[in-house]
Amino acid sequence: MTVNYFAYDVSLNPEVMRRILREWHGPRRARLEGYRLVFDTYSAAWRGGIAGIEESRGSYVVGALYTIRGEDLAILDKYQGIPTHRSRIKIRAQTETGLEEAYTYVSTNPRKHVAPSRAYVSLILRGLRNLGYSESEIAMVERAALL
Repeated sequence: MTVNYFAYDVSLNPEVMRRILREWHGPRRARLEGYRLVFDTYSAAWRGGIAGIEESRGSYVVGALYTIRGEDLAILDKYQGIPTHRSRIKIRAQTETGLEEAYTYVSTNPRKHVAPSRAYVSLILRGLRNLGYSESEIAMVERAALL
């Protein structure tokens, strides 16, 4: 059985995803309507804030949709820090072919804003550019990181 994973953090970059999972298909461009990108959790490993999402009417989050093996969700759960930092939710992501069900992660104890490291943001931006996102969509991510 396979499932979709919507990535909006560094895992949208295939360079990072290769370190997390051995097998996956994609990534494909996708967006999550009704949410906005935030940096609301501190990560010692990244020495700064890490990306999260929060509900926000009229907003959207750009990212990548991967198709993964269902049993690999446990590996992603561990990487994302369940249950301490994150919880997994089911969402519907918009792709070029329509709405698709997917799993993604939200922060369990969000803070107001935690500045991310340049290295962390750079990996996200590189992933978005590789997926062919517009400069205005990339600028949305840069603005969220600078808040």
